[in-house]
Amino acid sequence: LLGTLALVLVGAWLAWVMGRQGRAISWGELDEEIVIRKGRLFRSLVSVPYGRLQYVDIQSGPLARAHGIASCEIHTASPESGGSLPGLPVAEAEALRGRLAARGEAQRAGL
Repeated sequence: LLGTLALVLVGAWLAWVMGRQGRAISWGELDEEIVIRKGRLFRSLVSVPYGRLQYVDIQSGPLARAHGIASCEIHTASPESGGSLPGLPVAEAEALRGRLAARGEAQRAGL
């Protein structure tokens, strides 16, 4: 009985933490770069200049596809300088991918 209660409490706490962490993901498309902010407890801020973008990937597993969400992965030459935006609606992820790819091409053409 105590083991079951502990398991339920830990599960509820994990669901609460994961929900807060998920809502703490945001991004902004600036003139020269995309800025990704994540986390409430452990915060990170990633700034990726459009000129450094190599490609933008959209990933969606079976469970994510069933819920209509995808993850947008931003890749650069350096693995540390890329970023990801998980949990986006598929249409929004595809639109973001198109915008980032176009801005990356425009920035590289201007270099």
